[in-house]
Amino acid sequence: MKSIVLVCAFACVASSAQAQQPAPLNPGPNFALKQIAPTLPTKEQLEVRVRTSTIQPGIVGAWHTHPTPPIVYVVEGTLSVETKDGETVHTHAGQAAIEPINTVIRATNKGQTPVKLVIFQVSPPDLPESHPAPSQ
Repeated sequence: MKSIVLVCAFACVASSAQAQQPAPLNPGPNFALKQIAPTLPTKEQLEVRVRTSTIQPGIVGAWHTHPTPPIVYVVEGTLSVETKDGETVHTHAGQAAIEPINTVIRATNKGQTPVKLVIFQVSPPDLPESHPAPSQ
């Protein structure tokens, strides 16, 4: 399973150009996600980051932005990503989504079970994965 997830992530990372959209219901055989991606960073050295995260039921994350687009694969549960303008994108187990860059968002778990994620991101080594949103 992990090798399938990594192959999907690297296929997504190799793409280029757009913001977050709901995951297609049927992206095709062997794909969890297949869509045009935002422009990826171009530097001499890029760092590939792959991490796991678990969001417990009822948790509402902090508002933040991403300087480069994270690709989120949902292993279990349903991830809800909210924008400051009120839009919410739901990504279900077995689906993946590209989170938008330079857009204030937060992750939530509105379900009754934990949401388990694998998160992929390609960035220059000195760039953080996210920034706290400015206070309003």
